[in-house]
Amino acid sequence: MDRKKELLWRAYLVMFFFVVATLVILFRIFNISFIEREKWIQKGEANVKWRVVDADRGNIYAEESNLLSTSLQFFEVRMDMSVIRKEDFNNGLDSLSLFLSQFDPDFIRQKSAGMWKSELKAARKKGNKYFFIARGLDIDAYNKLCKAPILRLGKYRGGMVTSRYGKRVKPYQELASRTIGVDRENADRVGLEGYFDKFLKGDTDQRLMKRLSPNEDIWVPVYDPSENEIRRGDDVYTTINVDMQDVVHHELLNALKHHNAEGGVAILMETGTGAIKAVSNLTRAGDSSYYEIYNQAAARLSEPGSTIKLATMLAAMEDGYTNTDTVIDVNYGAKHFSDRTMHDSEKHGKKFMTMSETFELSSNVGVATIANDLYNSRDGRKLWVNRLKQFGLNEPSGIDLSGEARPEIKDPVKDKDKWYGTTIPWMAHGYELMLTPLQVLNFYNTVANDGKMMKPYLVSEIRKGDELRKKFDPVVMKQSIAKPENIARAKKMMEGVVLRGTGKIIKSEYVTIAGKTGTAKTNYASKNEYARYNASFCGYFPAENPMYTMIVVVYEPRAGVYYGGYVAGPVFKNIAEKVYALKTKQVRSLNDSLFVSTGLPGNSYGNGGDFRKVFDFLGVKYDGKKSVEWASVKNDKTEMQISENKIKKSLVPDVTGMGARDAVYLMESAGLKVRVQGAGRVVRQSLPPGTRANGQPVALVLN
Repeated sequence: MDRKKELLWRAYLVMFFFVVATLVILFRIFNISFIEREKWIQKGEANVKWRVVDADRGNIYAEESNLLSTSLQFFEVRMDMSVIRKEDFNNGLDSLSLFLSQFDPDFIRQKSAGMWKSELKAARKKGNKYFFIARGLDIDAYNKLCKAPILRLGKYRGGMVTSRYGKRVKPYQELASRTIGVDRENADRVGLEGYFDKFLKGDTDQRLMKRLSPNEDIWVPVYDPSENEIRRGDDVYTTINVDMQDVVHHELLNALKHHNAEGGVAILMETGTGAIKAVSNLTRAGDSSYYEIYNQAAARLSEPGSTIKLATMLAAMEDGYTNTDTVIDVNYGAKHFSDRTMHDSEKHGKKFMTMSETFELSSNVGVATIANDLYNSRDGRKLWVNRLKQFGLNEPSGIDLSGEARPEIKDPVKDKDKWYGTTIPWMAHGYELMLTPLQVLNFYNTVANDGKMMKPYLVSEIRKGDELRKKFDPVVMKQSIAKPENIARAKKMMEGVVLRGTGKIIKSEYVTIAGKTGTAKTNYASKNEYARYNASFCGYFPAENPMYTMIVVVYEPRAGVYYGGYVAGPVFKNIAEKVYALKTKQVRSLNDSLFVSTGLPGNSYGNGGDFRKVFDFLGVKYDGKKSVEWASVKNDKTEMQISENKIKKSLVPDVTGMGARDAVYLMESAGLKVRVQGAGRVVRQSLPPGTRANGQPVALVLN
């Protein structure tokens, strides 16, 4: 009986301890779940939590699906020495050291096997959880590294710590670089990258991340990032034409170097639509190098100088000066206005000029006289500013870029303390008001377009793969800014500038040009400084049926010549001739009444031997001194230029512009699996050129 009681007491005692333990556990669960819930959530989130991860940014394309900006995927690999077992580390140390010492030096800094071994052992001894191995690995190099000794054991046994990131690259480098923009961490995005960021960045995702060290803010995915599908943002298709952009960029660059200038801008716009086909913003960085640093086209305000005389003349015609033969007293190029004397830039020795001559020869005195007679009164000042507003010169152009500066035009009522007797005469020839090159261009484009103002734009479509997400059509801002007959007179005067006036040096044999020269002194208020000028030319071509409008501004040329006709004008002419040839595939002699075809095909890419056979059979002149397997062929108006197109089999080739046969051959030679959509020539490829070729699928879209 006593034995039975003893056993029962023991059972009760054990049960009691179990009940107490259960109650303690339940209390702790309740305490943690409810009373101390926030405390433990904060502690947990300090080391493991869900973090927002951006999708892979979409691509930015040029007009014919040429890639302007794309994101390439790269990997960073480190090692967590604390999770590797001693036996695994010792067995694999020598092999891993040798493997890393022989790895591709493009991805891993070259060290001897002995150096790697020493560093790995030291990191192991310290328990380093984040020992650096490599950064900038493409998918091919990453997969290769995953097979390395020790690392092949994976995350938990081999200590492999991986993070994936996208790197933004521009295949055409400096071409339109500032317009394309920059995608930067912890800083404002600029250009198209910034304006269309919500489309390009796509939908965000969440990824479970862990902190590697309590002392460092370094987070890595809990799961292997290569196992996650990469989300992509939308693709942005621009109006930029790569061939035209190339011409604009290099012609401006050559002029800046030749004139030792501080910087320059050139913008090419399609007259009828407002589509920007090319834009170059170059700023000196160093003694002779120029880069796309600042968006001068849309954001740099300056006094435009004589290019504003077009607005003065058009306003005068709207207000009574309808006869371009009206005689103006220019007083031999010098005249008093209020308490100051104005001079013409170049001596002409004329007492009188017609209204047309005043514009063609860019007489400051003549233009100021017209404006002074019409507008230098209390009511006249209001009428003058209203005319500038009528022409759209008081508002930003509205282009799809952030950061466009607002024009600075004084109001005769709000800014009456800044108005003087000289204000109207000086505003009439381009001073005491501030505009950007794009705003001046938009005004000239409106005149070239018979008075219809178009909104300048850079993006035509936004796509998600083959799905059209948004389309941007040309937008009419104003149906007419002036009477049709006055627009016609203004256009005739701009033709006269090139035929007889300050722009006659740029008269072309191949395409008719109309426009206006501009020369603006930028430091006229400083009497003791060396004079600095901005030279410009704004106009359109061909004059009789405008296809493109363009402005060229050269800031502070320092090679002795600074007039717009001699500095900016030749750049305009060279670009106009080359763009016109690109567009029409024709050369026009102004001495003939007929168009003379060059008889040459357009630019192309493909097998060099095939090109030679075709050219020989057709009797087409070509220059290609050495035989090349793969060639790029360009039309230089007189003959075809054949140059080598180097193909690296380890990288995805650029097959844009090739026929289907050559494109498929090159892609398959690189070990890629090709899928073709459409017929004709390749206009788009799904894998960016230069990506490591690793047997992945690639889609070719033909036109």
